[in-house]
Amino acid sequence: MAGRDLLLDYAFPIEAIEALAEPSTAYLNRVCVVAKPKTGQEANVGTIFQCLTMVEVLARTNNTNAQQLFNAGLNQCYVLLANDNDLDLVNSLATSNTFFTLLISDDFDKDDIIANQAQGVFTVSDYTHFTQSGIDTITINGVVLTAQDGAVVAGQPTFRAATSNNATASSIASQINALSTLNNVVIATVVDNVITVKAKNSGSSGNLITAIYTNAGGTAGGAWSGLVSGKLAGGDGLFVGTWNGVIGVSSDNLAFLEAQAVITKRTAFFGSTTNGAKSMFYAFGKLLAGATWRNQQYVEMPVNDGIDTIAEAMNLYDSKISFVLNSIQYGNRLALFTNNRKAIVAPYLSELFQVMMQGWGVGYIALNQPAYTILQASLLEDYLAGEADKTFVQTNLIENISVQITLVENNFTASGNLQIAEPKALWRVNSLLTETA
Repeated sequence: MAGRDLLLDYAFPIEAIEALAEPSTAYLNRVCVVAKPKTGQEANVGTIFQCLTMVEVLARTNNTNAQQLFNAGLNQCYVLLANDNDLDLVNSLATSNTFFTLLISDDFDKDDIIANQAQGVFTVSDYTHFTQSGIDTITINGVVLTAQDGAVVAGQPTFRAATSNNATASSIASQINALSTLNNVVIATVVDNVITVKAKNSGSSGNLITAIYTNAGGTAGGAWSGLVSGKLAGGDGLFVGTWNGVIGVSSDNLAFLEAQAVITKRTAFFGSTTNGAKSMFYAFGKLLAGATWRNQQYVEMPVNDGIDTIAEAMNLYDSKISFVLNSIQYGNRLALFTNNRKAIVAPYLSELFQVMMQGWGVGYIALNQPAYTILQASLLEDYLAGEADKTFVQTNLIENISVQITLVENNFTASGNLQIAEPKALWRVNSLLTETA
């Protein structure tokens, strides 16, 4: 009969406790492309598709930026379809955990990416008409403000229509901003007799805020303008909600890129009008297809984005905008690749460090079942520090790591202090030549 001998199990029984497997980090090397749907795919806007070939990508969109990912060595990507002028991706990304990089294709330009608040304008044309033939109302997002000619109380759903058009407009704006049911939704500003009502938050969600003027009779006292179907309009921009990965955007507009380059976990990449986002996609493809995390200094690139003078290159370098340099001798080379003005690998290594430390910590506790003692906290600290050193420091990914585990006034929870040196990348060497006799 197969198995251990009875005497062994009788005399020396063993209860085996299996160690937990290390956490998967495959998502760190996965990328999602945001592109417009091709004809016939409009119903799939907001849906994320896994694509193993470029043929599968082209079944969803006419955008070909993803080809550069495959050319660089990746064997798959995800595609998220989005409509023109609507990069509010909050709902689509809310539960997504299969990729850590989101690249905005050149289907979208800077005006699609820059955050704008939805707004509408209300102009007071004759304050006397708000109360002349009846009591008029202004309704915003379902909250009704009623006109009156006497004094109003701040924070009450009324406004004073008296004295002048300008004074009435000022009262309307003040009451909108004082109402607790409105001031967390919209912000009102006033210039003379014109009130601008903006959604408090940028994005397309502001386009759902209704704005209505109800004339109770006679001549209207004012009117809305700039609305679409009775709602505030113009709210758009790139929004990802709580999704916390790396985002890449590309443009030939330097002012836009300079502003994007300082956003947390944002890579701003210069791409010519002709090439669009090809260079950005190829650079990320090389980064994510690598066997280990490297900054891709001066790798060969497939297209020339027209940066061929030192002045242009230094301007981009000083702003920490990623770009390709065209060299007569060496061809097209990746001259800078950054994220939020830091080394491109920084956000990936930070995420990797966090995931691995969590995995090691849970695995150690599950396997060893440590007691709540200073000795066990010290052993856990040593174990985590040792694993981190082998994985990150000895492989030259991170210069140094500090791990500290201490007990606190709690029977079940210890306090951890984890520190890593920020990864850096050497891109240029400023040299001084001194001639000697």
